[in-house]
Amino acid sequence: MPSAQLCAALLHHFHAEPAEPTGGSEQERSTYICNRRQQILRLVSQWVALYGPMLHTDPVATSFLQKLSDLVSKDARLSNLLREQWPERRRLHRLENGCGNASPQIKARNVPAWFPSQDDPLSSSNSAIRVGDKVPYDICRPDHSVLTLQLPVTASVREVMAALAREDGWIKGQVLVKVNSAGDAIGLKPDARGVVTSLGLNERLFVVNPQEVHELTPHPEQLGPTVGSAEVLDLVSAKDLAGQLTDHDWNLFNSIHQVELIHYVLGPQHLRDVTTANLERFMRRFNELQYWVATELCLCPVPGPRAQLLRKFIKLAAHLKEQKNLNSFFAIMFGLSNSAISRLAHTWERLPHKVRKLYSALERLLDPSWNHRVYRLALAKLSPPVIPFMPLLLKDMTFIHEGNHTLVENLINFEKMRMMARAVRMLHHCRSHSTVPLSPLRSRVSHLHEDSQTSRISTCSEQSLSTRSPASTWAYVQQLKVIDNQRELSRLSRELEP
Repeated sequence: MPSAQLCAALLHHFHAEPAEPTGGSEQERSTYICNRRQQILRLVSQWVALYGPMLHTDPVATSFLQKLSDLVSKDARLSNLLREQWPERRRLHRLENGCGNASPQIKARNVPAWFPSQDDPLSSSNSAIRVGDKVPYDICRPDHSVLTLQLPVTASVREVMAALAREDGWIKGQVLVKVNSAGDAIGLKPDARGVVTSLGLNERLFVVNPQEVHELTPHPEQLGPTVGSAEVLDLVSAKDLAGQLTDHDWNLFNSIHQVELIHYVLGPQHLRDVTTANLERFMRRFNELQYWVATELCLCPVPGPRAQLLRKFIKLAAHLKEQKNLNSFFAIMFGLSNSAISRLAHTWERLPHKVRKLYSALERLLDPSWNHRVYRLALAKLSPPVIPFMPLLLKDMTFIHEGNHTLVENLINFEKMRMMARAVRMLHHCRSHSTVPLSPLRSRVSHLHEDSQTSRISTCSEQSLSTRSPASTWAYVQQLKVIDNQRELSRLSRELEP
């Protein structure tokens, strides 16, 4: 239901008077009206708690909330109810933003306040991308020069082209396409929105004349690195690397609003005034990690160090699993099972028996039989905070949406709505407790005081400490360079072991 329709209906019911009673006193009539208005307030409070800052950019919603606040302020009973509901709204807001059970005190408000104040540290996630935000659009020309524009994250291709028309060097009739690392170009429809955040791994936007599309070549940065970073990784323990990856993943995971899952599953035709940029960024990180593993192994030419690097990635997966970062765990394991890596028989033979046994044990969690039963049972046993395997959650929601009619005999299929709600509620469950940073950016002394269930790594503990600066490692894990062209990875693999 559009917000304009919802707000109008709520205001109508708030003002509506009951029909002339055939019986009952005036006091009963007044009590009935008050109870109905209280129900409307509870519904609005839940709506605000769910959408939070997203409503700031909706003029219809903000106008409605202001009108409702004015009406409530004239009734002491309703004002008291709204103040009593504030802690619950705040709790739901903390769950949505992944802030767990932190509960700083707030001052009582004399007037209804629907949103957290600007100085509230929990009011939003610093890394979250909002609908009204402007983001950089890096647009390449055929000569690989890059033009950067600051445009709204929900800008349409037509709006991007209008902005390009105001720049020097613009040629009338040019089109916007996206090009991947293999050189494949796909034209973009004028009404398509959010194209910059929906780009795949190593994809770039190009502006070009229609007749030159088939002549486009990828930007050099799209091709990925030519030299691996095994020497850098050798200075970081697998445990510390897992902690850095998990901390970064939590920043991305906490920035996802649960409504993004619904919009992502519904499809781009519903994305005019919303964005799924945070969810798409998190999904792109998953692909980045699995190709990072394959890239580093394929760019390590010496058999001995390559086997050591393979061993480190296996241990990294084990640490990620114990840190309950299942999304990155699956990404690393998928990278290790890439055909370009699995064929390196001589490299795998160099692994100690204990490490190969560990890898086999970790592989069991990837078993897709019985609808990923092994993973689902393991996830059910974990207590939050947990980062779930996001692609499977989106797959479940897609099957629910496409396999069930929204309307049955012109009536809303509430069973479908409940199934979708259960899937979305998984985000609340996974983020229902605060996260404890695991990276060595904090002092190592603080690790001794952490909850053992959060920080314990028992599968393959390392005694050696990292010799690389935690700050430089943090920068490294945020800017991974990968080769995502499977043909190129296979070519490199054959060069290592023909």
